[in-house]
Amino acid sequence: MKRTLSALLAATAAAAGLMIMPGSAEAAGGCKTMSAPGGGSAYVCKHYYSQGGGLYYGDFSVSSASSSVYAQAYYDGSVVTVTGRGGSTSGGFSDLAKFHVRVCNSGCSAWF
Repeated sequence: MKRTLSALLAATAAAAGLMIMPGSAEAAGGCKTMSAPGGGSAYVCKHYYSQGGGLYYGDFSVSSASSSVYAQAYYDGSVVTVTGRGGSTSGGFSDLAKFHVRVCNSGCSAWF
């Protein structure tokens, strides 16, 4: 029965266009439109995977930012402005315990 269930799950995943690999890391994160406190928004995505030992690697992007909105990233205690107002960017990170993104104008949103 276990082999049949495994074969059924693999066939279902293949039909859905997914690849299941034993022991592979599953991505966390996602995408959302973030609103800045003073108005405007940007579309932010981040995906991250466990490297083990409490560290992560992944990627992020910021797009469709309103002309008054810029983005900041948090890398293990350091805050870096990653776009200018109305800008977009994408990048990656590795060997981090914490990574977050937020959007700002007259103030900043909560971290995502």
